[in-house]
Amino acid sequence: MSLADVRAALNAELSATPEYYDFKVLHAERDGSLWRVTLEPGYVFAEGQRPGAASAQALLDDSLDGAAAWWGAPSKGGASVLAVLAEEDQLVLQNASSPPPPAGHLIRLYPTRFLSAVADAWWDTPWAEQALAALPDLSTPRPLRGGTALTGEPFRWLRPAQRAALALVGHSSGFLWGPPGTGKTTTLGVLLAEYLERHPAARVLLLSTTNQAVDLATLAVDKALQKGRREPLRAAVQRLGTRFDAAAYEGREHLLPTQDRDLIARLARAEAARPSARDAAALKAWADRVATLRDELRTASLQVLRRCRLASMTTTRAVFTLKTLRQLADDGEPPFDLVVFDEASQVSLAHALVLMPLGRARLFAGDPQQLSPVQRSDDRLARRWLGRSPFAEMPRHPMSGGPGVALLDEQSRMAPPIVELVSQLFYDGTLRVAADAQASPDWLAARQRALGDIPAETHVHVHRVKTDGGWVAAERGPVRRESAEAIAELLAQALASGNWQPDELIVLTPFRAQRALIRQRLRAHGLPEQLRVSTVHRAQGSEAPVVLFDPADGSQPFLHGEAAQRLLNVALSRAQAKLVLFVSPADAAGPLLAPLLQRLRLAGDTRAATPLLELARQPGFPANTLGKRVSAGRHEGEVVRVSPDSRQFWLVNARTGAEQLIDAEFWRRRAAGTG
Repeated sequence: MSLADVRAALNAELSATPEYYDFKVLHAERDGSLWRVTLEPGYVFAEGQRPGAASAQALLDDSLDGAAAWWGAPSKGGASVLAVLAEEDQLVLQNASSPPPPAGHLIRLYPTRFLSAVADAWWDTPWAEQALAALPDLSTPRPLRGGTALTGEPFRWLRPAQRAALALVGHSSGFLWGPPGTGKTTTLGVLLAEYLERHPAARVLLLSTTNQAVDLATLAVDKALQKGRREPLRAAVQRLGTRFDAAAYEGREHLLPTQDRDLIARLARAEAARPSARDAAALKAWADRVATLRDELRTASLQVLRRCRLASMTTTRAVFTLKTLRQLADDGEPPFDLVVFDEASQVSLAHALVLMPLGRARLFAGDPQQLSPVQRSDDRLARRWLGRSPFAEMPRHPMSGGPGVALLDEQSRMAPPIVELVSQLFYDGTLRVAADAQASPDWLAARQRALGDIPAETHVHVHRVKTDGGWVAAERGPVRRESAEAIAELLAQALASGNWQPDELIVLTPFRAQRALIRQRLRAHGLPEQLRVSTVHRAQGSEAPVVLFDPADGSQPFLHGEAAQRLLNVALSRAQAKLVLFVSPADAAGPLLAPLLQRLRLAGDTRAATPLLELARQPGFPANTLGKRVSAGRHEGEVVRVSPDSRQFWLVNARTGAEQLIDAEFWRRRAAGTG
């Protein structure tokens, strides 16, 4: 664990992250002051990789908005990407220095490389040594001396685990583990509101992975200050940066670094009026108007860091402005008393460590069972430092918690059968419906609604499709047309019934190609554009009464392994009332969904379990166990396979759906009284 290792990891990851992508142009045409460039489906070349390689497939996505574009033939030129129309394989370019290339030529896109700022910080040796020295504190946090313990007053509604989480600020590093629906952001808001009051000289830096998450966390603090009757402190909280959702701050404009309330209102109105990317001229005018308003805010933002007590921003912005943040320090001490990382399970260890010296203490809030940091390199060191989050280093403990760790175990999002499924698959059975939700008739009624032919009392439904998905070069990814059409038909039926509104329904899929196909089928059915169709990675933090999950192609290597299980957890746990899974034969046999489907099957199995010890005393053991439901200590399930030599057999665990290997000889000895 040396500084050289971290730098090697960053080099490996930067090398594995293409600096540019080349696409082949199919057609280019002028649209006012803009250009529309249609790309040839199926062709993309990533730096350092051969054309057509799976690893080089870069689907067009709105993450490329703002990318720099360049071309070298027939004449050199450049532009910036104003918008991406993924379903139409089209770029909208602005500020082009020359006409884009015609059909058959290449256009190169340079996405923003955020990791470069992290690497720069690690090459500042004195600072990097401080960052690396903070690593042991994650696994062995120190109790902090002095300070006033937080009680959660006056929030009497806090659940026991939420109240216990307030003690985390008494450690040099603390972990607030918040599974889906447990009120992690609300708890964080209460904690920081009381922390600001009980520590009147303290300064806090609140960070999160996306602008939306920063907005949610900042607003949670302000709401807690307001409800806790701590009005004077509200002006000391400031949301820095310019990429916030202006409409979310209506009535809370004091959180934004400007005294011009009208500016915020104008920005909110402008953002809400974003035109379709199909109207290029309107989109250009809109983008210019929003950029002008944001420039006015940017100037004001830099003046508030020294006077505010809680500053919030993205982890990316914090690294890009690290030099400014460091200059806030006095006498060599950290500039902040507490640095909070929200959604910390998605922050790489290298990214978090390089920001940790900014605070005397750190608090990490998130869920290590959900999405992890995005990492491309297969390098061992890159996996160690960039593919893992600070949660990978937290104190070892049972899931019930431990020193410096608080696990929130009550949730009020998912209906009981959905939370039972999620809890057993991903949280060792510790997650449950909160008592106050379970006792609320309104909460229960909101989760008892029919969806098409799916009855109100059915919360998890498996929709079987006959066709397996597969990779289609023209779509640049895995697709399955049968499930896309089935989803469109089900949504059309739901909306036509009048019982559901578009914002109550969300479709999730792991693959952007399938997302594009589903959107296409929804348009073909004339369904409203407000219907949400998202990749799972972009859905963390959202929720809806109904979630339709389409794996598209369960045989893809991307859907195997630990990361895929976290992705599945995110998909399932967005649902409040109904979870509909679209499953083909290959999906059902794959490692992603097989345990889930086995668990659902066994949950409906009413057979009594036969003690395994009883069967071991009979002749023909273990063959006599095949197909039976059995119990062995605290394990129960169905025996599905017996080895040819009868020395082993496999039990599908009824609680987790996973296969367990059982040693037949061990049970023979127990049955004979010799074990």
